[in-house]
Amino acid sequence: MEIGNLFNVVLLLGAVLSALLSFYLYFYPTRFFANKVLGLLAFSWALTVFGFMIQSPDFFSRYPHLYASLDVFALLFYPLMYIYLRTYLYDDTRTWKKNLVHLIPGLLYVVVFIPFFIQSSESKVQMILERSFPQWYISLQLFFNLLIVVQGIFYSILSLRKLHHFQYFRRVRLTRYQLGSLKWLKLFISLNILLWLCGTSGIIMEVLQVNIKIDLFAVFYLGLTILTIFLGVFTIKRPEFFAEEEDILKYITNKPVQQAFKEENTNRNDKELILNYFEEDKPYLKSDLKMQDLVNSTGLSYKRISEVFNVEFQKTFFDIVNEYRMRTAIELINSGYHRQHTLQHLAEQAGFNSKTTFNRIFKKQIGKTPTEYIQAHNL
Repeated sequence: MEIGNLFNVVLLLGAVLSALLSFYLYFYPTRFFANKVLGLLAFSWALTVFGFMIQSPDFFSRYPHLYASLDVFALLFYPLMYIYLRTYLYDDTRTWKKNLVHLIPGLLYVVVFIPFFIQSSESKVQMILERSFPQWYISLQLFFNLLIVVQGIFYSILSLRKLHHFQYFRRVRLTRYQLGSLKWLKLFISLNILLWLCGTSGIIMEVLQVNIKIDLFAVFYLGLTILTIFLGVFTIKRPEFFAEEEDILKYITNKPVQQAFKEENTNRNDKELILNYFEEDKPYLKSDLKMQDLVNSTGLSYKRISEVFNVEFQKTFFDIVNEYRMRTAIELINSGYHRQHTLQHLAEQAGFNSKTTFNRIFKKQIGKTPTEYIQAHNL
């Protein structure tokens, strides 16, 4: 058997396995949202691989309505990869409403190519055989092909940042098994970036009309197919990040099953965890910030966060939030921001939901209103 034929057989088997895996992930177990996302990802990739394998004028002359219709699934792979990772780690993101924005490119592709999709079979066959596509079609295809390239690196980097953020803020409360899962996911994203580089190099070689012995597109498609299958197997074995009994107990009771740290160290780590979250993510800039947002982002329980504020900081949650907002507001004033914008806009940029609240908190902490402060310091 020739190497090319053997490769096609392996790739076809991978596509079939991805498709079968997608149905299993989507329909069982039904309560895991991330599984459904990964099921859609595996199904989209299976169709993308199928589209790659049937790039033949003879095939499309028999089934002209399939031409370009499968390309939309390539636009869904990287967004679905990021959505899977996000919903796998964070339970507050497990709704389609919070993730639909990432699917806009795929929806846009369908909309802009409607004029082509509604063409008659005869017209499509003529365009396919004679390569006489209209200029708008060629331009849009080039745009979306470039968009897929951009998506690859954008969502890969975004996924790595999400993993780093998760591990950074929750590392003191992760089990060894969970840390192992994070390492595996990082490896998946890193290998995905390498394959992206391989596929992008193939595009560049094709544009420059450089011939090499290795089919970089083939390596890209086969590599991602294998990775997708392995990711599916990983998810079946570990359908939720917090799935083990010890994980659930730890987060409900806020105590590790095995005390790896003394209570004093844990208290200090929790305080530092919250401080780092405020310094790094600046959640106080959200005017509707709630304690539950800290629960979702730090992994600490609601009760534990309240305890840290009251005992460790000896302040309330809103005292800390307003202190950070005030610090931001004063920095904006000292930089002259109020000269180009109203004080109400400045207050909103600092996280306050109204000018009245801003004036009250400013007066309480500084002893002057914002206007008096500006006049007193000749700002």
